[in-house]
Amino acid sequence: MSNPIVRVFDGYDNAQQAREALLADGFAENTVALTINNDEAGPVEGNFYVGNTPIESEHHRYDNNYAKIEQRSQCLLTVDAPDSALAARAEGILAGFGARDPDPAARYLS
Repeated sequence: MSNPIVRVFDGYDNAQQAREALLADGFAENTVALTINNDEAGPVEGNFYVGNTPIESEHHRYDNNYAKIEQRSQCLLTVDAPDSALAARAEGILAGFGARDPDPAARYLS
């Protein structure tokens, strides 16, 4: 029975390092899939209303508010583990690289 594990990463570097760690630990390449969901309108952290009016203060300057734009939840790593022992091992590796469950509430439904 297959045990698919799906985890979300905020950044590509951590997702790629987790993928490489899984492969180095013996997971087959065809069981580890990294999907990047990125486009120019992707989810970002920022305030798009600041700077659109002629009234600005030191606190509400356009460049201050756009200085730390961050892409979030763009990388999805899926592991198809053949049994629960390998699934647990994969989950441990993924957690070590900051992976998050894409739907943490789902565990309470089963």
